[in-house]
Amino acid sequence: MEQKDREESARVLAEEILTLSRNTLLVQLRFMDRALSHLSLVCTQEWKFATDGQYLYYEPWHILTQYRAQQSAVCRDIMHAVLHCVFRHSFVGEEIHKLRWDLACDVAVENVICQMDKPMLHSQRQENQREALEEFRTAVGTMTAERIYKWLGEQDFDEDELRKMRGDFLADQHNLWYGEMDEDAGNERDVQLLEQLWQEVSQRMQTELETMLKEMDSALVQNLRSLNRPKHDYTAFLQRFGVRGEVVRLSDEEFDQNFYTYGMSLYGNVPLIEPLEYREQKRIREFVIAIDTSGSVRGDVVQSFIQHTHDILSRQENFFTRVNMHIIQCDDRIREDVLITCHEDFEAYIKSMEIKGLGQTDFRPVFARVDELIRRRQLTDLRGLLYFTDGRGTFPAKRPGYDTAFIIHQEEYTEVQVPSWAMHMVLTEDEILDSRFSDA
Repeated sequence: MEQKDREESARVLAEEILTLSRNTLLVQLRFMDRALSHLSLVCTQEWKFATDGQYLYYEPWHILTQYRAQQSAVCRDIMHAVLHCVFRHSFVGEEIHKLRWDLACDVAVENVICQMDKPMLHSQRQENQREALEEFRTAVGTMTAERIYKWLGEQDFDEDELRKMRGDFLADQHNLWYGEMDEDAGNERDVQLLEQLWQEVSQRMQTELETMLKEMDSALVQNLRSLNRPKHDYTAFLQRFGVRGEVVRLSDEEFDQNFYTYGMSLYGNVPLIEPLEYREQKRIREFVIAIDTSGSVRGDVVQSFIQHTHDILSRQENFFTRVNMHIIQCDDRIREDVLITCHEDFEAYIKSMEIKGLGQTDFRPVFARVDELIRRRQLTDLRGLLYFTDGRGTFPAKRPGYDTAFIIHQEEYTEVQVPSWAMHMVLTEDEILDSRFSDA
């Protein structure tokens, strides 16, 4: 009976410590209010400290030990777990390398906490992390879990090294992220609903921070911007440049099977209605792709973009048999203008493509060239101009007479300013090189 009383006392005291620590965070960090209030406390013997996005699981003696060693350690651990939820680290696919992902996520959130520089978040492990964090920042740049994970995968670390590296960043257990449930609690999570909830929480947090903060380069804001940036389907985006054209293909929508079969039965082999041999469908016919070849643009990124664009356009439903397409390379002046009229031309261009220019960036020469092609009637049905660039250059002062879209590529995601008359889509270099943006 005495042991049972001790366990109950430990539970009550641990819950009071957690509640006090959470309230301290709420007072000091008002923008975290929704995030901190979404995790209900669950006492368990299974996990020392863990979250699945719905509950915050704790083992009482672990909390008491942490608090006794350093009171701020519990505040920091709560912040660590909540930031995992805000950044939606637990919503991963089965193919993820768990150990590498665990380390990447812990490094990302600890980096954010360190940069907050709040007294109630200071702990001993922060001092132990200092040197490793500097190395990560130098190697990775923007410290998101995704970028850290990618960098770790490019290194030759074995699992023992990864575990050792994680030691100074470890605050909670991640088993619940991968489907390991607490049998004592018996809780199951609705993954889709939880992910939507935390998406809303993080988007609201980003809005509040951008309103409150004067300096917008904090690690927390950078993570939120990268996480919450608009996600686009590049295939659908490209199809917006489609034009109506006659396609020789059976039109099931406009064919009445009843009239056809009635005629065949009445007259033997004479249908009352024949199926239409064509239908209208959006296809790419006249199109201009402009490539910014200034010194700030990497050749492998450009070639990857052109290859993916070729792959999308080459699909039968997107491409006319004959086309009138110009691929223009330009930095501060036109470096190359190649005419593409068929699949074979495009494939030959991909194989022999060379980046030319590497000077300053001026978008105006491309628009002047396109206007000239229209005046010469070398372009008579232009649907649009697609400009691949890093977004840093001189834009035309006036809106052109055709649709324009800037595909903005960046090493790390940041906001960009384009003219109000232009569409734009932002892609990171990782997305381009990994081909993710071209999936239908």
